[in-house]
Amino acid sequence: MNSELITNWGHHDQSLRKILELATQSLRIFDEDLSKLKLEQTENAELLRRFLGADRQHILCIVVRNAEPFRRESPRLMSLLTLFPQNMTIHESPPHLASLSDSLVIADDRHALVRFHKDGARSKTIIDDAEQCKPYVNRFEDILKEGGEQICASTLGL
Repeated sequence: MNSELITNWGHHDQSLRKILELATQSLRIFDEDLSKLKLEQTENAELLRRFLGADRQHILCIVVRNAEPFRRESPRLMSLLTLFPQNMTIHESPPHLASLSDSLVIADDRHALVRFHKDGARSKTIIDDAEQCKPYVNRFEDILKEGGEQICASTLGL
């Protein structure tokens, strides 16, 4: 069991990379708009690409409260969605969840980065502890069950 409190953005960013590196089967991400997670940075996007490309069974499921910044400012992630549509999904949560202010990054249901509020770096990292991650996994599943709009890599139309 390994849990650590984080209070600054530098340590938050390092912890995120560590969680991404530890993922071997699944990644679940819930966030305001992904901007503070910096998944669009080259190193993080490459970790995601390697994770998705390593096995067709690997799953990356992202839920955002506001998808507009993702659509406008995330070409690397949009490219991953195009390359790996079979194992990557992105959803925009329904409006009634707009008041949620936390952020979750969960790898393999055993490792997690939990940011307590969207505007601050105060977070908790959990490494190799499925029991401690279980409430966050359940929270993510509950959020996903609420529905919302699935984001596509291509624009549908005539």
